[in-house]
Amino acid sequence: MTSIALVILSALAIGIVAGVLGLAPGPSSLDTLIMAMLCLLLFVIGLDMSQNRSVVAQIKKLGWKTLLLPLFIAAGSILGALSVSFFIGMDPRYAMAIGAGFGWYSLSGVMLTSLVGAQIGTMALLSNVFREMLSIVIMPLVVRLFGRLAAIAPGGATTMDTTLPVVVRYAGSEMSVISFVSGFILSILVIFLVPFFATL
Repeated sequence: MTSIALVILSALAIGIVAGVLGLAPGPSSLDTLIMAMLCLLLFVIGLDMSQNRSVVAQIKKLGWKTLLLPLFIAAGSILGALSVSFFIGMDPRYAMAIGAGFGWYSLSGVMLTSLVGAQIGTMALLSNVFREMLSIVIMPLVVRLFGRLAAIAPGGATTMDTTLPVVVRYAGSEMSVISFVSGFILSILVIFLVPFFATL
């Protein structure tokens, strides 16, 4: 396990312990803190992007591939979830809806709880949390085996925020804009695809 993954998982464990011991702030204060930290994170990434003169050149070089990348990621996530559903005996509609969360666990979990029920909502929450955590752990291996562009795929929608620093860390800052664009497009698709598959 890489040092950055270890630090992130340790921070998660400390947060869980703090919550269990009642040391965490209330839900409203916690939401505000999360948003503030996320904004700070994106600010720092923005500073790094502005100092990299090759970002614009990289986007021009890739061209339309930049837009195709999130579409391929979306198709792979949904088809992967559909394939797994046949092995675990799950309704394919719900499996595809969970896969269409693309790592955005907070939204997909809430949406599916409302549309289908708490059991499917919880599954969406956990599977997308695990996707985000797994993408952080395997990022160095993905870059080594498949190249820097492939680093954007595992994180799904989270590559525009929480896993963006990990992509930049292992794939380079020139991937930051592509990562952000991919995560942004996937985040928009979550809003439409999760309810679409859940209500088929």
